[in-house]
Amino acid sequence: MAARHKLLDRFFRRADDGSVYFVWNASDEIKEKVAHILDRAAYHWRRGELDKAIEQAEAALRIAPDSPTANEIAIVYAIEAERSQQLKHMFDRIPRDLANTMPLAVLQAVALAQSGRESDARILVGKFAEQYTNDAYVLFARAEVSYATQQWNAAADTFRTLYGIHADFPYGHIHAAKALLASGDADTARGLLELRLQTQPRNADVYHLLGNCFEALGQITRARQQYREALSIQPDRGESHFRLGCLERRAGQFQAAGQHLRRALEQNPDSTEIVRELLAVYVATKQWDDAHGLIPLLFRARPTWDDVGMLVTALTEGASFPTLETHLVEALKEQPNNVALLYLCGYIAYQNARYAEASRALEAVTQVVSRQEVWLTLARVYRAMDNPSQALEAYSRVIELDPTNIAALSERCQLRIQLKQVQGALDDIETAIAASPEIGQLYYLRARCLLEVGDQQGALESLTLALQRDQHLFDAWVLSSQLWRSRGDYAQAIYALKQVLAEAPDDVAALSAMAETQLAIGRVSAAKQHIARILHLHPEKGEELYLTLGTSLERRNLFNQALDLYEDGLLYFPNSSELRFRCGVAALKSGAFHICNRQIEELSALDPIRATTLRDVLAAMLQAMRQPRP
Repeated sequence: MAARHKLLDRFFRRADDGSVYFVWNASDEIKEKVAHILDRAAYHWRRGELDKAIEQAEAALRIAPDSPTANEIAIVYAIEAERSQQLKHMFDRIPRDLANTMPLAVLQAVALAQSGRESDARILVGKFAEQYTNDAYVLFARAEVSYATQQWNAAADTFRTLYGIHADFPYGHIHAAKALLASGDADTARGLLELRLQTQPRNADVYHLLGNCFEALGQITRARQQYREALSIQPDRGESHFRLGCLERRAGQFQAAGQHLRRALEQNPDSTEIVRELLAVYVATKQWDDAHGLIPLLFRARPTWDDVGMLVTALTEGASFPTLETHLVEALKEQPNNVALLYLCGYIAYQNARYAEASRALEAVTQVVSRQEVWLTLARVYRAMDNPSQALEAYSRVIELDPTNIAALSERCQLRIQLKQVQGALDDIETAIAASPEIGQLYYLRARCLLEVGDQQGALESLTLALQRDQHLFDAWVLSSQLWRSRGDYAQAIYALKQVLAEAPDDVAALSAMAETQLAIGRVSAAKQHIARILHLHPEKGEELYLTLGTSLERRNLFNQALDLYEDGLLYFPNSSELRFRCGVAALKSGAFHICNRQIEELSALDPIRATTLRDVLAAMLQAMRQPRP
């Protein structure tokens, strides 16, 4: 049979009103009623409504089972819809003499391939390919056999040949586009789909695949437009909602992304990919209750390491640990070898201060995989268990995997400061600063290291660099205030503390430091205001506060200010033997002997030994004062 050309002209004509009608072969003695039904089938095919198109074609076959045209159209529609079982039944019903004619005979190869008989399908196609080398249906059948057996490159090559010779062939474009996309040729797929729109302008599949093509080509705006077009035709199309939701999320349009992904999940509630994308939206928008509702679904769907970071973020927020942990344990029973789940068990145990349990789980993970997040969490567990040697080793494993891991370097630096391994701490923090010079916290840690070796000037310079990068670095402000106080620059110290209190007016450390600084420059009234604030927030810390501030003043030889402070403290804590003793000492050193006597009397009932000590010192001082100078 000669190659078929102008197939659109052969099978379709357009009326004046734009409607498309099926045109049958003049040699096919087809009844007018059958022609009308095939017209309706073609109308539904044009709209991409394959189910309805096949239904109408089947109706035509019931009236005219021997019609070559009706059989040909019904079979092609079933091939495009991938209805393998229905396709088999169609060929079972076709009379043998009709089944052996072109193109029905070659199309049977596609039915064989869809039913799993790949070898028979290729033999049949090869038989006709020798006689009809460039026939449109032979090429179509060859391409569809490769497509049915997922040989994407072969299918794509054959589809290219088909449309290169028969540009007007009306079938196969959607399968061709999928094969071309799978083989990496999105641009050719796009061209074929745009050609298909000429005959199927209302086919949601075509628009969806065009969205896939534009995504692959990096034209995201056009991809989103195509997915929206597909949804305007088929509003419940879950696959289009999913792809559009993914693109909206990546564009930062989280509200729109959530809407589309929820619609997609309604259509396909078992899809792990949809759950994963929707959970990412909830995490990004901090909708923790909704996120926690999805986490059990992801637990059951075999989460991977790519999910761990997102799950950790979601698990850290909210108060759903007990419930979520129950789901996690159940999932781990079903997936005992899933190291992502095992890591999450260790992480939750760590968050809940069950350190022994956390270390067992995390150590088990390290026997299977060696990943930064596992070793870093394990290092933190070891620190919490007061096991610095193992913590250092775990931090070292993180840094071996990533020499610029800022968290591991800075945390190991802090641990080494505690262990007085100052040079190692400095090495860590210098490495971290070289990797991320924009992080203010790193300069703060370097200042702490420099203080350990007595370099106050270097520490102040590092603190300045820290605060230039992060004005809200409270620890740096507090430490700089301490350094300024030690250097006698109280104005700078007060300025630093004001920065802290502006952002955190109830920060006890800052309030205490401010009170101490104000006392040092004689601003007793201002200092007492800060002390009163601390007593209001934490009355249980009052005795310790007065003792800390008082002894600080004593170290500066400000005994009168210290005495005044201790007397205030005794108004709140009259039974504090420590306060009374320090008050007596400050009175003694400031020459207020009558106050010292009073404290000795009060202290006799609280702490006789200290009272005796203070009385002896007072007596010695008075005796020395009575003796005439030589």
